[in-house]
Amino acid sequence: MNADDPLSGIEINDNQRRHYEVLLSRLEDSLTKVESLLSTPRPQQLTIVENDVSPAFRAHAESEIPRIRRQLERMARALSLQPRTVSLRRAISATLTTDAIRIEDSLSAHMRGYGAVDPSIAERLDPALLDLADSLVALAASLKR
Repeated sequence: MNADDPLSGIEINDNQRRHYEVLLSRLEDSLTKVESLLSTPRPQQLTIVENDVSPAFRAHAESEIPRIRRQLERMARALSLQPRTVSLRRAISATLTTDAIRIEDSLSAHMRGYGAVDPSIAERLDPALLDLADSLVALAASLKR
């Protein structure tokens, strides 16, 4: 125990430990996402990322995020937190499956709440959407092979 470190000697039970492991690992994920957002974005067809972050913020984040990561590491050590194991296969599968469900929820039969549904949606858009959803489901299924 280091008397100079205010985190030294903190006692937590197993449930509290699990809570802090989840909390801090999600913060770690958020920092990674912020870093990714600040990097050069990959061009997309349907999303335009407006680069409205000031150079001053970028510089501040560049120095602050590593400092925050060091704080997380210090807290993890002091609280004897264990890293969580995340299955890349399951994360990708869940993402693809969720998007396939969202697409299926956007078929013509579900669009009435947005106003009158033109028959062309059911005739031509629904098959294209279903094909897209099927592609996502097939891609997710290929992870299980």
